Amino acid sequence: MTHYHEKVMGLDEIDLKSPIMGIDRTRLFLIKEKISNPSATLKELSTAMLSKYGIKISHTRIADILRELKSSGMIREVIIPNENYFIFAFLEFSNSSNNFSDWRKTYDYLKNSPNVVMILLTDGNSRWKILGAFRSFREVTKWMHDFVQEHGKEVDSMNLSIVYKIHKLSFPHDLIESTEDTEGETG
Repeated sequence: MTHYHEKVMGLDEIDLKSPIMGIDRTRLFLIKEKISNPSATLKELSTAMLSKYGIKISHTRIADILRELKSSGMIREVIIPNENYFIFAFLEFSNSSNNFSDWRKTYDYLKNSPNVVMILLTDGNSRWKILGAFRSFREVTKWMHDFVQEHGKEVDSMNLSIVYKIHKLSFPHDLIESTEDTEGETG
């Protein structure tokens, strides 16, 4: 049986048809229920597990499993404010090969910035994608100015876009179900 706390694999070991971390059915169903009803009590989760999946599980065990899933990084408990309260800025750039030795300082700056919501690494020319949340356009401008002043030599091909409207900000429940369907499949 595959467990949720497996080691992270090297790129040559990844089966692109399967999730990076495996998870057993009880934990998978528990995650599905938490996504469907994030404020569900332990009693409500226990009732849902029995009625929907035929799994009898105590409140204490559910609390233990949720704690394990959080500490392992499998799930996160996050409060997401209304996206209309913020201005989102999307920054794309690549590393400067001339100053790559100083890149760690830039990465730490981004990781520790309270405005940076997400840091992504992709393929292509502008490999780094940063999503930032700000309270005003002035704050976006100041943050960009400070970033360029401090770390402009470490980045190339910078592009800033302002996100004017978010049409969807959610986690698809169907993705959890498709994870269940691929469990146990191999290349």
